[in-house]
Amino acid sequence: MDADEFDRWFKSAKLTIDSAKHDLEGGFYNWACFKAQQSAELAVKAYFYGIGQPRTGHTVSNLLTLLNAPEDLIDMAKYLDKLYIPTRYPDVWQSEAPQYYYTRREAEEAIKYAEEVIKYVEELWRTLLQKEKEIGGK
Repeated sequence: MDADEFDRWFKSAKLTIDSAKHDLEGGFYNWACFKAQQSAELAVKAYFYGIGQPRTGHTVSNLLTLLNAPEDLIDMAKYLDKLYIPTRYPDVWQSEAPQYYYTRREAEEAIKYAEEVIKYVEELWRTLLQKEKEIGGK
């Protein structure tokens, strides 16, 4: 186990969700949505780095499936997955910039879902550490 690497990635996830909240309050809804997706991705990857099995890719739902996460959490991740590209690139849209297409409600929902993923990973990591401690203490 690599607790330092977990902490490094997980800290990045927490800072990114904080940044998403600032974007929400600033009215930058597309960026809040994107950063919510990124924070969830960073959190899940933190777990994989922590157990010494780094993963690539940006599909949070896939990564959570590998962890046998609950189906409702995977569904939340699928919502977040859809925010990875269209939140940033104007050529995804026929007209206007991405900022035009995202609402406060969507940004709030994305942040809520990302926080659920972060919470899940934090609990999963804590459980793993506890098991390691119990094994080491015997």
